[in-house]
Amino acid sequence: MKNSSDEEKIMKRRHKQLEKEGWIRQFIADDPLAEDAVQIYDLLGYDVHLQPPKHIHSKKSSPPTSVEFKSHCKIVYIRPRKSPNDEEE
Repeated sequence: MKNSSDEEKIMKRRHKQLEKEGWIRQFIADDPLAEDAVQIYDLLGYDVHLQPPKHIHSKKSSPPTSVEFKSHCKIVYIRPRKSPNDEEE
């Protein structure tokens, strides 16, 4: 069983990997808001990546006790969409 420190390290490693790929972390949202964000960012010309969180809570609050909380939230990442012209260069 992983402890919260291990989960935080995994999430930080994943975040750094996504940043290297050009993704920019925007916010954490529940499923309906995350899906709205996908549609809005798509209209604005961005690719969107939704990352399920492994561990969400501030150091001031206690960790969530419900697995349901984690499964219904997503971290929203965006990056500018490459146009077909960008791929030819």
